[in-house]
Amino acid sequence: MNFLRKNKVRSLFFNFVNMSFSSEFQCFLSRNGISFGQPSADVFSFDGFHLRIVLVSLSSGDALTVTKSLDNEPDTIYLYEDMWMRRRDFAEKRILAHLGKFRNVFARKCFVKRIDSDTAAAFLNRNHAYGNAASRYKYGMYLGEELVAVSCFSSPRRMPRIICGQEKLLRSYEWVRYASLPDCRISGGMGKMLKAFIEDVHPEEIMSYADLEWSRGETYRKLGFKEAGSRPPVTFYLNRETWKRLRKPAPETIEFVNLGSRKYLLNNLEN
Repeated sequence: MNFLRKNKVRSLFFNFVNMSFSSEFQCFLSRNGISFGQPSADVFSFDGFHLRIVLVSLSSGDALTVTKSLDNEPDTIYLYEDMWMRRRDFAEKRILAHLGKFRNVFARKCFVKRIDSDTAAAFLNRNHAYGNAASRYKYGMYLGEELVAVSCFSSPRRMPRIICGQEKLLRSYEWVRYASLPDCRISGGMGKMLKAFIEDVHPEEIMSYADLEWSRGETYRKLGFKEAGSRPPVTFYLNRETWKRLRKPAPETIEFVNLGSRKYLLNNLEN
């Protein structure tokens, strides 16, 4: 299934003569000893990895079209230029982890505990693509004294669901954030944090979203979640001086849309 998203560029003053986004990305890969193919200027493939990376430039004065192939192989990361410019260190580490350059951590060697808001916010602002978010329940995963991952869950909302042919109001919680250190691959990390929340709170339902710029949500499927629709793309207005995404138009900004997200639900009534 293909989703065609047209990003409209409305500013006329971004005609810089700097190294292109694609050239910078090539240098980053070469510097880290990663061989790659380039089927087109903004698409990168990698021998031995079922992955391609598509660069989404926001510098051009031309209308930009992004086609998201949700279900076709290979897995695809859509790297938007604002993420690359504003959070370069985070983006580089996360991409290297996808390309096999990561520190492997086993969740069975870690422990999970509740953490305070300041600890969660500081970690997420460094290590999540979209930073911190409001939440009620916050958990940290520790390897010894090192905080290696954080999960946050919302307060419950009563949601109508059809269970065994009858409508019921379930206490539904949103899994708002999960982030690990971007240069770590935590085997079993999401599952262990989910289990800690379930044992602590006993939710009837948990809902979460997979950001389609980075993932199709396969980890949710492995944890028992089922796909339950999607959240449509969101329109943003890019400030090119700060590279921040704004939700309202402002002078000299670029208007574009992201790729939306997939919604997943876990029914937990048996617990």
